[in-house]
Amino acid sequence: LLTNDPVLTREEFDAVGALLDARSVDNRERKDTDALLLRVIHCNSCGSRMYLNKQVSKKNQAPVYKCNAHGRGVRCDAPAHVRGDWADEYAEREFLRSVGGLRVTSRRVIPGYDPQPEIEATSAELEAHMKARELFNNPVSERIWNKQAAALNARLTELLTREATPERVVMEDTGRTYADTWAEADTAKRRAMLVDAGAHLSVKRGTRGGWRRLDESRVRFAVREGFYADADDVLSGLMAELAHP
Repeated sequence: LLTNDPVLTREEFDAVGALLDARSVDNRERKDTDALLLRVIHCNSCGSRMYLNKQVSKKNQAPVYKCNAHGRGVRCDAPAHVRGDWADEYAEREFLRSVGGLRVTSRRVIPGYDPQPEIEATSAELEAHMKARELFNNPVSERIWNKQAAALNARLTELLTREATPERVVMEDTGRTYADTWAEADTAKRRAMLVDAGAHLSVKRGTRGGWRRLDESRVRFAVREGFYADADDVLSGLMAELAHP
């Protein structure tokens, strides 16, 4: 329905669309797991992801992350496994050491606007309307035709006065740290924080024996996503300077 007083401007319509897209649900993430390190923990030997085995068939056995190379048809010369709670605690400690003190920012995208597509669409509509002029051969039809032509012309004139604007990204400080957010998050949200930061935990195959705690020489944790990695590098540099003034 053509109107000279639209409910939303094009800029407002685009902004609403962007907001709805941001809130859309991505159903590809698994919902049936409580493994903190899904997509984070990997076997050092073959690089395959490790998955949590709860070992429900074994009494008094803690859940274990295991290399999944065999299940994926990948050869692994030294498949690794590690106790789940030990790996979780280690990854949590290292993640918060790396980025826990960083301030959390909110990223808000303000859509850009280009009037050209609307100009072309309105021009085409007006051109089609003008070609149909000869079909209106009575006063009532002519009045309706003229009203429609005037509305299209006014719309086209208004669009020609608009300027294109680029998309803008606004970063806003939330006043919170990553440690604050982690403390209040459930396992799924914590896992998402790790994945967003590009967290990567590699595990080497252990030696046989009764370990009472994690052998940290077997594990290596890093955050690889640009911003987080840079922050970790800066913090590590500061700690090194303090240790060797």
